[in-house]
Amino acid sequence: MTTAVKTWYLFDVNPSTPPALEVAPGEEFTLEVRGAFADVPDIRLVPTPFTPACDGHPLAPIAGPVRVRGAEPGDAVVVDLLEITPHGDGKTAIVRDFGVLRAEFGEPTAVGCPVKDGYAWFGGRIPLPLNPNLGTVSTMPPDGYKPAYAGPYGGDFDQKDVRAGARVHLPVMVDGALLFFADPHAAISDGIISGTGVECDATVRARVALDKQRALDRPIIEVDDTVQVLGFGPTMEIATEDAARGAVDFFVAQTGLDRREAYMLLSIVGELRIGTSPRPVMAARLIVPRAVLAAASAGR
Repeated sequence: MTTAVKTWYLFDVNPSTPPALEVAPGEEFTLEVRGAFADVPDIRLVPTPFTPACDGHPLAPIAGPVRVRGAEPGDAVVVDLLEITPHGDGKTAIVRDFGVLRAEFGEPTAVGCPVKDGYAWFGGRIPLPLNPNLGTVSTMPPDGYKPAYAGPYGGDFDQKDVRAGARVHLPVMVDGALLFFADPHAAISDGIISGTGVECDATVRARVALDKQRALDRPIIEVDDTVQVLGFGPTMEIATEDAARGAVDFFVAQTGLDRREAYMLLSIVGELRIGTSPRPVMAARLIVPRAVLAAASAGR
C-alpha cells in the first residue's frame, strides 16, 4: 500500500497521481470521501468551475486513486457501491457564473445543510430526505483528468442514481485503472439547476471486480431494476444523442434486435435524464427497465 503525499483534487488529478490504496479484484474497501467545499473557507473565493481559473484550486478533494491489481487498458472494472454514509456540516451554494440561471444569480452565496437525524437540514430548518450519492466515480483517462471532466471513463457526471446498491461499469484506460471517488452529496436532484447539491463528507464502502478484455466505451449503471446508459457531449442535445445512441447499441448487443427495433422500443420504455448542470461537458443517461431487456433477450 502506498500513501499519497498530498491531497489531490478533481482539477489536478492525473495518471502520475500516486495511488492511495491497492486492492485485488473482489476485495471490499472503505474510503472517506470529503465534500466538494471541504477546503473552501469562503464560497466567494471559488472561481467559476470548469474554467482555467479553477486549475489548482482546492475544490472537490478525491479519495484515491485506488489501484486495481491486474487491471490493464482494454479491461473494464465494475464498482459495487455497498454503502454511502453522509455526515457532517453539509453545504449548498450558488457559485460564481455557474448553474442554469447564472445570469440571474450572480452573487456567490452558501447555505448550511447539517446532516443529522436522517435528514439534510436546509438552512438548519427545512428537513430534506437523504439521497446519498457520489457525483464522481472514475477511472483515469490516459491524458489526465483535465479538461473534459466527464466522459467514457466516468468523471464528474453527477448522476443521482450513483448511490448505495448501484453497480458502475467503467473502462480501464491506464495500468491499474486508478479508480477514484469524489463529490459526495447527502441529497441532489437530476438537473442540479444551481450546480450544487448538499455537498458533504461521506464514508463509502465499495467493492471492485475486474472484467478482463471487455470492450466498454462508456459508463453503464445498474441499480434496482434498471440498466442506465450514459452519454456525453458539449451540449445537452449532443449528450442526450450520445446516451440514446449508446443505449441503442447496448440493447442491440444484448438482445439481437436490429437497430430500428431497438430505437423504437427504447422510445417507449427508455427514460432520459439530465445529470449535470451546464458545464463544458454535459452528461445524460437513458434508463432501461431490466425486465424489458430480459424479455427482448429471450429466445435469442
